[in-house]
Amino acid sequence: MGEVNLFVNSMGYKFLEHTADIKILVEESNLDEAFKTSAMALKQVMAENIEVAPKINRILTLEEKDIKDLLYRFMEEFIYLLDAEDFLLSEIVDLEVNKDSEKDIFVLSATISGDNASDYKFTNDVKAVTFSDMKIEESEGKCVIQLVLDV
Repeated sequence: MGEVNLFVNSMGYKFLEHTADIKILVEESNLDEAFKTSAMALKQVMAENIEVAPKINRILTLEEKDIKDLLYRFMEEFIYLLDAEDFLLSEIVDLEVNKDSEKDIFVLSATISGDNASDYKFTNDVKAVTFSDMKIEESEGKCVIQLVLDV
């Protein structure tokens, strides 16, 4: 099986061939957009083409020393919110990743919206995000993220 190209809401991501899990490749113009698109690709895996109403807003603030750790925690947050709080992502309203040089950490601030997952019927189960094959590459005008989801 070759690559499966899937572009949702004009976002640049595609699912890549992987033996047991789901590998996602994201290409965006900057790190903030790449993080947003990564989350929306995760939502697509979890709930396929279900349109989720943006009824509930939440604020996320995450801090990590390493940018890959920050991506991991950000993605895992959506799995946690679904499992523990019945929250299903609709959209990333606002997101910003900054480097706090004084504390030597990366800080992610985001406003997300979604709805109660119990109001929707879907069957896909994402167990976890993995560090396997995870990449974050930035160059001028382009950011590429690759990650694998354990399903």
